[in-house]
Amino acid sequence: MSRARAQWRTLTPLALDLLRDLRRTLGQHPETSTWTAAERQHSQDLLDVLQDAWTQERIDLDALNELTHLTGQLNLTATVIGRAALEGLHSLYRRVAEVTYEELAPGEPSPLGQRAPPGTPT
Repeated sequence: MSRARAQWRTLTPLALDLLRDLRRTLGQHPETSTWTAAERQHSQDLLDVLQDAWTQERIDLDALNELTHLTGQLNLTATVIGRAALEGLHSLYRRVAEVTYEELAPGEPSPLGQRAPPGTPT
């Protein structure tokens, strides 16, 4: 098994927990003038897309960005919770992308940031 695939599998429980937190936060948010039943349904559809992508070991940046945009329509508490979970997902995606890049271009510096010293867990 490649390191990238192992990374996906290791991080899957964390990703699913974050998606579950988002689903609960967005699904339970009361309707307002900016958060309607249509936005709620759209957010749930985007979460389905993100979860399907994760289980297929893919990253759907369009769905992630669209969901990030939707969180701006929530009240302050839900926005903070939602954006924290989204930042957590971004972090998991970066970890997977860096390990994948290291496998595809061994010895090359990662364009995603500083490389960790050899032997450092990712």
